[in-house]
Amino acid sequence: MAATNTTAPPHATIDTEIPVKWSGGVKNHIIVDVALRALLCVTGLGAVIVMVTSKQSKMIPISPVMIIPLDANWSQSPAYIYYVVANCVACLYSIITGASSVLALKKIGGSSEKLQSYFLILDSLLLGIVSSAVGAGAAVAYIGLKGNSHSRWNKICNMFGSFCHHVGVSLFMSLISTVVLLLLVWLSFYTLTRKIMKR
Repeated sequence: MAATNTTAPPHATIDTEIPVKWSGGVKNHIIVDVALRALLCVTGLGAVIVMVTSKQSKMIPISPVMIIPLDANWSQSPAYIYYVVANCVACLYSIITGASSVLALKKIGGSSEKLQSYFLILDSLLLGIVSSAVGAGAAVAYIGLKGNSHSRWNKICNMFGSFCHHVGVSLFMSLISTVVLLLLVWLSFYTLTRKIMKR
C-alpha cells in the first residue's frame, strides 16, 4: 500500500484572525453619547450668546428734574461672568469629547473602558461647575426680579425688562445643559457597569 501524505501544502494555512464585529450596544452607546455632546454644545453656546447680547441702556429719572442713562450688562456681575465662562468651557469640552468619541468609533468600533472612565470623571466635574454657575446666575437673577428688602436691594426687572428676559432664556438653556451632563454621567456609569458585569 502506498503511504498517503496528510500534511497540508504551505499555501493552505488557516487564517486565525478574527474580524472585529460591531456590537450593537456599543455602537448605539457612542451614537447617543455623541448626540448628547452635540446638544450640550448647542445649549452651552446658545446660553453664552443670549447672555452676552443682554445689554440694555435706559434713561432713568432720579429726581423730577434729572434723568441719567443707566446700563444693565452681564459683565457688571461676577456671578454672570463666572456663568459665561463656565458655559464656554462646557461648549469647548463638548466639542473635544464629541470628537474623541467619533475617533474611538472609527478606530476600534467602540469606546474603550479607559476613555469611558475619563469621560465619567470629567463629565461629573463639569456637571458640578455648570450647576454651580447656573445656581449663582439664578440667585442674581432672582434678586433682579424680586429684590431684597432686608438688604435694601431694589429689583431692576421692572425697568430693564429686555435684559431680564435675556438672562432668563440663557439660564433655561444652561439648565438643559446640566440635564444633558447628568445624562452623560449616567450613560458612562451604565456602560462601565455593564462591561464589568460581563467579565
